[in-house]
Amino acid sequence: MRTRNAGTATGDETHARHNSENPAPEAGMSRDVINIGLNIFRTGIRRYSEQEQELLEWLWGYTFDVLGNSKIELERALGYDYKFIYDVLTGAFDGSLETFCAAIINLKAKAAQKMPLVGTIVTKRITEALDYARDFSAMVTIQGPTGRGKTYTARYWARMNNHGRTRYIRIPSGCTRRVLVTLLCQQCGIGTAGHKTYQLELRLFKAFTARNVIIADEAGHLIPRTGSGSTAAIELLRDLHDMTGCAVVMIFTDVYLSRMKTGEQADYFEQFFGRIKFQLTIPERVFRSEVEEVVKSFLPDPPARMIEYAYSLALQRDGKLRTLFEDLVRASEWASRQNRALSFDDLRLAVEWRRSGGVWPEE
Repeated sequence: MRTRNAGTATGDETHARHNSENPAPEAGMSRDVINIGLNIFRTGIRRYSEQEQELLEWLWGYTFDVLGNSKIELERALGYDYKFIYDVLTGAFDGSLETFCAAIINLKAKAAQKMPLVGTIVTKRITEALDYARDFSAMVTIQGPTGRGKTYTARYWARMNNHGRTRYIRIPSGCTRRVLVTLLCQQCGIGTAGHKTYQLELRLFKAFTARNVIIADEAGHLIPRTGSGSTAAIELLRDLHDMTGCAVVMIFTDVYLSRMKTGEQADYFEQFFGRIKFQLTIPERVFRSEVEEVVKSFLPDPPARMIEYAYSLALQRDGKLRTLFEDLVRASEWASRQNRALSFDDLRLAVEWRRSGGVWPEE
């Protein structure tokens, strides 16, 4: 069932004929975007039970973060016509939501299968930091070297545990306040076209409450490179936290947080550290237990030499656990195509393939 009628226009030299493949636009719904404002959504779902609201908030976040705010993808993911979904999300539906909520629960389960998380000592500590931010509406920092699962764990946590209330953004290099505002608006379903920055900021301050969590990954890109650079972007995160009560999690690689503490503007950034209630610092060295858990996620009972080989790979400076995981994925896929379990040789060959830059044809 579609939300637009086919229409009967025959078309002319400049207008296409309407038919089932090109239906007539109807009530502003011709574009493949969710045309529901955040305030309308929040007001609409208040009439449902707390459990139903939790599921609908998750669906809202999943739609904007994963489905690209697409009505078509949302219909496909849930198996419901958009008109029905629209009525539910705006509070216009007046029946039982039992089967609809079951569809959301099923979608959450599928999302978990597509994005599994290996429980290591590091990913568990990252999860603890994110839980703390959510539970206490706190400002939190997660600092550590690259390749240790900071980004993946944060995205997993946002998607699986608190999706509807969490806004995950990846900060681009040289991020300005306008860029940050735009990124946050996109995650909240707030349109940005034709609006000045201050107008969008006012909307953001209305969009966030103490129930929300902002995760700013690569937050070091908010720090000015010179002592005279603008701090306007990172100040927005502070203001959102102070004025709305929302939690803010900033994920740094080591070098950026060190610059905040010892750089030219160290005195200025002291006010940020005064607000940070939980600081997680991931050590440089990779724990052997991390490697064991990662390998066991592919092969439950791996031989000792595979663990040792994987550990030696993780200690090297070419991606650490991230690269090891990618090597294991490639090795596991190869073994699966051979209809057998993953072996030590599969991992070794996957590593050699990566280091050689792939396979070149023989002359």
